[in-house]
Amino acid sequence: MENYIFQADKCPLTGIEKPRLKVLEMGVDQDFGKKGHQWFYPYNDQFLLLVEDELFNYRPFWDINRISIFYLIENGFWPKGKMIGKPLLEALISSSGVPVSPFDKMKEILSYISENQTHFSARFSLDRNNYDFIVRKTGLINSDELEGIVREAGNYNLLDIKIDNHGGMIVILSLKGWELANERSQDKQSNSVFVAMAFSDDMKDVFNEWIRPAIEECGFKAKIVSEEYLKGDQTVNDAILAGIKKAKFTIADFTHHRNGVYFEAGYALGQGQNVIYCCREDEINDAHFDTRNYQHIVWKDGADLKKKLMDKIEVFIKA
Repeated sequence: MENYIFQADKCPLTGIEKPRLKVLEMGVDQDFGKKGHQWFYPYNDQFLLLVEDELFNYRPFWDINRISIFYLIENGFWPKGKMIGKPLLEALISSSGVPVSPFDKMKEILSYISENQTHFSARFSLDRNNYDFIVRKTGLINSDELEGIVREAGNYNLLDIKIDNHGGMIVILSLKGWELANERSQDKQSNSVFVAMAFSDDMKDVFNEWIRPAIEECGFKAKIVSEEYLKGDQTVNDAILAGIKKAKFTIADFTHHRNGVYFEAGYALGQGQNVIYCCREDEINDAHFDTRNYQHIVWKDGADLKKKLMDKIEVFIKA
């Protein structure tokens, strides 16, 4: 197929059209092997968006996912210099941690305030002129939701509202507000990967020699839970649930088909995480029915698993 990267005549995210919409006039000097569209993000004319033709023209997708896509771009999750298709964009949305519940949105706002503060007890101005940016940055619906959540945070003594008028708000985070903001920041910056697997002797070697190196070479830290890794009076179940909650994503290897691995993968999915499924090729036919619909990395040996796992992380998680 010939490579055609067209200049977009309208941004499907914002509805802004030419001539206000800026495009790369000389075209894209790269062959992506497929048709697509390019335009500059209307709120940052230095940020070029490249989108596959099918996704660009699928307007209902943009309408449904507008808030999440704004969140991706404003928080640096949108890959630069890469053409984005629907499967990749869906993976990015699911792994970016876009806040959904009112409480998570409140934590996101508190995190935004704390990250723009120099010290505890400093005043922070929520200027109405910047409301649209803050809404996009924190995954909110509109400015009314922003003001409502900030006022609710005041009711819970998470911040002290010093001024609330037509010009905006001036607030000071309380100690409890700082703690919640830090909790949200840590969640967003999580660099750990939870690995669910059988802890047989052969699989321990696979983990130590191939899975852990693959994770670390991709810039993450591997986290596993077994009896020998527990500390104090913590139970295995407590450690597993805590480890999954703190992880960026989960890798589940179903070789030997331990029931615990199925539970951990299901729990991670329930937490809204991306899960990478793996299984050694001689055991893939024994995979339980409820996981067969998910694409598995089917591996022959450790070296094969490492390569495929690194490729999957690069495309599915880091892209």
